[in-house]
Amino acid sequence: MTRLSALRSIAMALLLTACAGAPPPPSGGGGRVVLPEGGAACVVQLSYQSAAFDRVADSGTGDGCGVVTAIALMQTPTPLNRPVTVDCGLAVKVVEWDRAVVRPLARELFGKDIKTIHHYGGYVCRNRTSSRSRLSEHAYGRAIDIAAFELEDGTMISVKNHWSGAGARSTFLRRAAAGACGMFSVVLTPAADKAHHDHFHFDVGPWKLCRT
Repeated sequence: MTRLSALRSIAMALLLTACAGAPPPPSGGGGRVVLPEGGAACVVQLSYQSAAFDRVADSGTGDGCGVVTAIALMQTPTPLNRPVTVDCGLAVKVVEWDRAVVRPLARELFGKDIKTIHHYGGYVCRNRTSSRSRLSEHAYGRAIDIAAFELEDGTMISVKNHWSGAGARSTFLRRAAAGACGMFSVVLTPAADKAHHDHFHFDVGPWKLCRT
């Protein structure tokens, strides 16, 4: 191996190590967490996942909102109903959750794959619903709202319509949310408050909270 090749190998290893970060703390209420790495290292990691995305221009509105490492995420590997702009660190977590939790769970409970994950959005400059004086993690692209899952036969599994109940769709939603608690900083469901009656809120912000 030439000296140049060796340096390139070391550089790639450092990028991947930097983006991997520390494992998330146990789920539960309260506590600060370490924000995921962004920048080129994160984009390298995401490019090795089963994801489809575009690197888009970072943004800033001048009032505190903006995405540092902006990604237009389209597939996680399950296709999304439309592209969503999020921070790269969040994109990596959504891909991990889909691959490790959502897809295996759909096969277990329904014997089918997920065709589409439906979301309400990612980056938007707004304040929190629970504290109007503080910016939401959506304002940094570090949050996404998941509304429903569509199976390959067209069956819809909706947070709004199927969270409550005893059937397979309710079981799927509750287990999908519980599985997200080990991957995201904050997981909010209809069990959290009325503001989340029709979607899951996942974010990779600085606080740890799991309400499922």
